[in-house]
Amino acid sequence: MKKKKILALLLTALMTTSLAACGSSGEEGGESEGGSDDGTVTLTFWSWLPTNDQSDEMIEKFEEQNPNIKIDYTRTEQDDFFEKLQVAMASGTGPDLFGMTTGAMMEQYAKFSADMKETADEYWEGWEEDIDQNSVAQCTTEDGKVAGMPLLNAGMTTLMYNQTLMEECGIDKMPTTYEELQDAAAKAKEHGYVCIAAGAADDWVNSDWFVQTANEFEDGAVYEAEAGEREWTDQCFVDTMQAWQNLFTEGIFEDGALGVNTYPDARDQYFFARKSLFLLTGSWHIGPTSPSNSEIQGTEIGNQGDVIGMAPFPAMSDSGERLGTSGVDVMVCLNQDCEEKEAAMKFIEYLSNGDGQQYWVNYLQGAPVSKNIQYTGEVDGELQQQSIDEVNAYVMEAAENGRERKLSVSEIEKAIQVAMQNVAAGGDPAEELATVQETADSL
Repeated sequence: MKKKKILALLLTALMTTSLAACGSSGEEGGESEGGSDDGTVTLTFWSWLPTNDQSDEMIEKFEEQNPNIKIDYTRTEQDDFFEKLQVAMASGTGPDLFGMTTGAMMEQYAKFSADMKETADEYWEGWEEDIDQNSVAQCTTEDGKVAGMPLLNAGMTTLMYNQTLMEECGIDKMPTTYEELQDAAAKAKEHGYVCIAAGAADDWVNSDWFVQTANEFEDGAVYEAEAGEREWTDQCFVDTMQAWQNLFTEGIFEDGALGVNTYPDARDQYFFARKSLFLLTGSWHIGPTSPSNSEIQGTEIGNQGDVIGMAPFPAMSDSGERLGTSGVDVMVCLNQDCEEKEAAMKFIEYLSNGDGQQYWVNYLQGAPVSKNIQYTGEVDGELQQQSIDEVNAYVMEAAENGRERKLSVSEIEKAIQVAMQNVAAGGDPAEELATVQETADSL
């Protein structure tokens, strides 16, 4: 509550200042640089992707190809990113380009973005033939505005796993059912390891897990409930919440998971530090299945030469079906006040259909949105090809059956996230879902 009050006061103070032009310079914003005396254009770009490992090389290559365009990139972890963006956009000091998720966040920030279809039609001939239109549809608001350009597709939920530690614990295969996961957790504990490192402090992880698991208990019910066609108190959702609570009470997640963020804490302090067998994540994080992946260089798992793989999260329902979700993992939006739209579209095309897209795909950051790009990197991990094939099949099956990762009604998504936090802390699943239904009824 205190944090929200501080943010509100800061937002109010900023909104009383004079509005600055788009194109803030540096990390904290400022007056637009725009075009310089020598004709160079500087574009500001804020996002959580590309990562710091990726951004230098990607941006350097773009600037080599476009010497009159400079990219001033600021990366912020995803949860903090939206807080920072909210303040900047409300005060008119936002960046030229900004990363965005689909669903509720997109609907909230679409009012600040240029219509991507109109802008792409003007500056990128044939873009609709280059970019997967199912991905574009996910970047389109309820009123028909294309809020941004999709950059990567990804699936949820997966586990990165350490086969070396699994073998040490006597676990002979990756769990595919909850019973097998319980057995793995018991064996991990016997050997002094955490089973799953989970960043349950991240609302986005929690609601992604809820949507995916709700489909396993009753395929498609979660989308029907969002549309008001059924109640959030139905048994399939109670079962989903109970399954979520079990992960905490039965020792599947690490102690204190509600206070741990996925990045960097669950990743670095548990999985990369060789303290957990599994990491709760999504298909975008398949890169460490390669021993040459830069992300694991210098970590304990890298130093030990552990064999890393990735597989779908075990089925939580008695059916044993693993029904993942998929969708656009990140899109890039163009600030409607940006004065350098032509230059900005060159960078957007680079990220979604050029060498930037190829870099991301080869890095195994996600599946391409470009019809012209496919994976061309090397496969050098013992489990890498197996992981790629298994995860891709999981994501493709989700896409073909319309199981999207994100809900589009922000109030409902937030109510589910709050309910999940309460259930994880010991709240009654049915009672917490009743509060979600109250939110839905109020809309």
